[in-house]
Amino acid sequence: MNKYYFCLLLVCMLFLSACSYHENDHDHGQTVSLEGIDNLYIDHGSTTIKVESVDIEYLEASLLVNNDGPGIVIDEGNQEINIRLKSDIRRILNIGKMPQLSIRIPTHYEGKVTINGSSGNVKIKNLNTQKLDINGTSGSVALDYLKINSDINVSAKSGNILLNLEDKDSDINWLLKSGSGRRSVAIPLDNHQQSNRKTQGQTGDGSFHVQLQTTSGNITIK
Repeated sequence: MNKYYFCLLLVCMLFLSACSYHENDHDHGQTVSLEGIDNLYIDHGSTTIKVESVDIEYLEASLLVNNDGPGIVIDEGNQEINIRLKSDIRRILNIGKMPQLSIRIPTHYEGKVTINGSSGNVKIKNLNTQKLDINGTSGSVALDYLKINSDINVSAKSGNILLNLEDKDSDINWLLKSGSGRRSVAIPLDNHQQSNRKTQGQTGDGSFHVQLQTTSGNITIK
């Protein structure tokens, strides 16, 4: 019986903690200079993340739906910056209003961006970097670009990958790989090659490389 009351008390405490989490929602942000930085690493775990290039001076990292507790951690090393989230059980209990990590990168940054996560979704908007690497498991990846002027490499296991590209003539060498997932390409490709698990082709002069790979997720380009 004592174990029953203990479990009930624990559930009540976690519930109150989750309620407090909602009551103190706000945008808790940090800024950091990217001067001399060649590599930017972001680990978002199971939290949805949005990354975009903006005409600003410093990188801005903010966690939407947060409180005064654990939040964003930014570590600076030798020509690199690591961004991650402190663990907080209240995020797991934040049902119906999950947090989102927002990263705004200055348009003048010319280094590499690497994004690692598990079940969190990734949203990319017109990211202007030298190279973009995204690695995930069950989270989906959505990329929105007016024009692609960099190398992009996305690897997801069961998550879907969606790329919306406005300039269909972007100079890209395309390579799409999937296991059991479907591949759908609404852009005319030169030197088009198709097999059961791979699609290849080119738009423009193919000077940039875009590789999208999934195990069981679907890949869509439009």
